Amino acid sequence: MRGHLKKRAKGSWTLVVERGRDPVTGKRRQMWVTVKGSKKHAEAELARLINSVETGSEIEPANQSVAEYLERWLQACEGRLKPRTLQRYRELMTRHASPVIGGVDLRKLRPLHIEKMLRHCRDTGLSERTVLHVYRVLHTALAQAVKWQLLERNVAASVTPPKPAKRSVDAPDPADIIRLLQSVQGTEIEMPTVVAIGTGMRLGEVLGLRWVDLDLGVGSARVVQTVQVDRTFGTPKTHRSSRPIGLPQFVIDALKAHRKTQNESRLVAGGAWQEFDLVSCRPDGTPLDPRRVSRLFTATTHRLGLKMTFHGLRHAYASLMLLSGVDLKVISGLLGHSSIGITADLYLHVTERANQEAASKLDALLRGEKR
Repeated sequence: MRGHLKKRAKGSWTLVVERGRDPVTGKRRQMWVTVKGSKKHAEAELARLINSVETGSEIEPANQSVAEYLERWLQACEGRLKPRTLQRYRELMTRHASPVIGGVDLRKLRPLHIEKMLRHCRDTGLSERTVLHVYRVLHTALAQAVKWQLLERNVAASVTPPKPAKRSVDAPDPADIIRLLQSVQGTEIEMPTVVAIGTGMRLGEVLGLRWVDLDLGVGSARVVQTVQVDRTFGTPKTHRSSRPIGLPQFVIDALKAHRKTQNESRLVAGGAWQEFDLVSCRPDGTPLDPRRVSRLFTATTHRLGLKMTFHGLRHAYASLMLLSGVDLKVISGLLGHSSIGITADLYLHVTERANQEAASKLDALLRGEKR
């Protein structure tokens, strides 16, 4: 039976013990335990745990705080979640859950503790949607504790989930989008911005777009991969996120011009160029940092007096398509939403405006006929 140590902080160690394969699923099983003390003490505890596994005796720590369990759970999630998702889970738990319920013994956690945590989240000014995210991550973590037989039931299930108001997006002014496109010309975020406003792709999808994924003759692109926060490649968010998207002519023209510029950059880089076939990349061909692109974009919109993040380009794309008369189901497919209901709820205000404009057109048509 194998096991190893991981140093967490001064005087704190994580012990990882291999438990073989699950006889039902065949998946690898591990036990994660946090101990405090010297390295020698941690090694002795590791040896004891390994022996416990081999002899089939109890290896779970008798007492474990919620904070210790959450850290152990997050470590177990490494490699199974995308880096950005794992980072977000860790932020929500360490900033909002652990400060309130982290010191509670895991086995003594009760619904009232969770209610207290949610109330604290609201009192600190978090939006109801963020409070819901905190609740959902904790619920997922406790569900795993039940599977690991650390808890008999998921106490979070006895707490009513927060109910944030449905989000709705207003359509942007096309003149503002034109100003934005003009402002990013010649900058490193020009192509990511152009592609995003012309396709509705997410930031990671835009940065993962390759030339082989494009057919400029037909005018189409296909979402195949993403660039994650650590600049590694990942898969699209859901199976529906892998989708074909039509390209407007202004995007096709920009891509053709950009390809010529990129070919010149490849020659300048020489042997330093790394071939990933990316449309948007650094001077050496490697992926752009999503966080840097997001920061530069926000700085640009702030300078223009616009309240818009990079993700807002996705909303702008959908809103302008709706106002142009494109069917909601088509837009849902282009955005890669898991259901048309998500699209309908998100763009409710825009849909209402489009309906009003349609009614006005019908009214004008019929009035004209009467004349």
